[in-house]
Amino acid sequence: MPSRIETIEAMLGKNPDDVFLHYSLGMERVAAKEFPQAIVALRRCLELDSDYLPARVELGKCLRACGELAAASDVFTNAAELAGRKGESHTQRYILQQLEGLPKQP
Repeated sequence: MPSRIETIEAMLGKNPDDVFLHYSLGMERVAAKEFPQAIVALRRCLELDSDYLPARVELGKCLRACGELAAASDVFTNAAELAGRKGESHTQRYILQQLEGLPKQP
């Protein structure tokens, strides 16, 4: 029986521009703690739909997990601005908490 990742990758073979499949692949990679691969999938998702807010949030978390704090900060900042423009105040507060929780860089 194929893994979830294998199943999603097979589906992407048939639908390479499916935003939700790229997001799903990213989330499966996160669950497997495969953060560099998750970053690739989430970035592809955002290439296809730059306003896909959940992908932005998860990308920021993955970048943080990989120690790419400046990049995570940029992603969270942009995500918070997008959430504000979309009127998603609860999501915006959550993103700002993620941003504030980043370790301070020397």
